[in-house]
Amino acid sequence: MSTEFEQILQEIEAGKEGRNHSVSMGFTKLNKYVSIRKKIMTLVFGPTGSGKSSLVHDAWILNPFDWYMENKHTTKLKITPILFSYERSKIYTKTKWLARKIFKDHGKLIPIGKMLGWWSNNRLTPDEHDLIMMYEDYINELCEFVIIKEGADNPTGSYKFIKKFAEERGKIEQVSEYNKVYIPNNPYELVIPIVDHIGLVRMERGYTTKKEAIDKLTEYAQEWRDFFGYTPVFVAQITRELGSVQYQKMDSFEPTVDQIKESGAPGEAADVIISLFDPIRYNTTVPGYDANKLVNKETGAKHFRSVKILKNTYGEDSIRVGCAFHGATGMFKELVKADQMTEDIYQSVISGAYFLT
Repeated sequence: MSTEFEQILQEIEAGKEGRNHSVSMGFTKLNKYVSIRKKIMTLVFGPTGSGKSSLVHDAWILNPFDWYMENKHTTKLKITPILFSYERSKIYTKTKWLARKIFKDHGKLIPIGKMLGWWSNNRLTPDEHDLIMMYEDYINELCEFVIIKEGADNPTGSYKFIKKFAEERGKIEQVSEYNKVYIPNNPYELVIPIVDHIGLVRMERGYTTKKEAIDKLTEYAQEWRDFFGYTPVFVAQITRELGSVQYQKMDSFEPTVDQIKESGAPGEAADVIISLFDPIRYNTTVPGYDANKLVNKETGAKHFRSVKILKNTYGEDSIRVGCAFHGATGMFKELVKADQMTEDIYQSVISGAYFLT
């Protein structure tokens, strides 16, 4: 049995060999404080419509995929996101990822509704169809990179899915009478189970409330992190109280961990907690940026989001980052510092040009 100090040395050695390597979320400022690495559980929460799923897809799936495609011939690291899509159809999710990629590469916006023929008066043009066909390889490679489990599930169903995945990619060894260890076949694989979102977890026998089901799912996620060495990400909604008269009377406010809907267990278990907030929706402000200047006067689209690190077990917290949000494609991009914002930058965000630089 290793001593405590020997276990630290083993982790240090693993770091020297690259087995503890972190991956960028694709955001320069956020990455100074948090990044994607093994054995870190993250909770992303915010009000309905704030872009939680989009931020998580950007930071834990799409940007890491871009990084991997650029570095796969020079890195030992393998990245495997597993998306439990409790809320959305996976075909719609993949189609939005396609719209995001086309916009990012060409500055051409082809909304998901237009791609899928939802709008009878706004059909795809032949040129748009040809552009879409250019991305067959991208989508196929992306879908080999990420595993999507569609539809709501109960805690045990999600746990069994991850356990089966882990057993297919490693082995569990009994090292003493009371202790087992998990040994992955590939120690360089970074596995990211993403639950979107936890409030949609289904009930199961033995749990009579939503809180009990979420608490059980949180317990399982802790095992994914602590035993299997995985990197769980939970998406959560807050309660509706931000729209109450109490908050409307305040000049400025932001979500707090106490407002996470149904259960406090995910917040207590998480190593990192990130809030996402659209102040315009609640007629309030956040320090620094003039969010009103990032509202498209023609469409009403709100392009500002406040991203704040509320908890960071292994680093600094209370860090706020202003982000531009392109709702049509789900793209996020960090803004320059508030005192560096100019009228040209505000306009470039609204026009979409800011996301292409």
